[in-house]
Amino acid sequence: MITDKSSFFQLTLSAITFVLALGALAMIWPSIIALFLSVILLFQSCSAGQEQEIAGLLWTEIGHVPIVFTS
Repeated sequence: MITDKSSFFQLTLSAITFVLALGALAMIWPSIIALFLSVILLFQSCSAGQEQEIAGLLWTEIGHVPIVFTS
């Protein structure tokens, strides 16, 4: 036997489904964003070591230049 669902029941069911879908996305998206940001920070920290070496090399090249302060 097939019965027609009332419009109130269909609206309630779709609202519950919508709220559950938003709740699932609210739990999933922050972890995806956190993973993406952690990968970016990992790459940044790996490249920061190379920048410090370059800065050290540049400092040794210009370290012999005298600095004059005037008042």
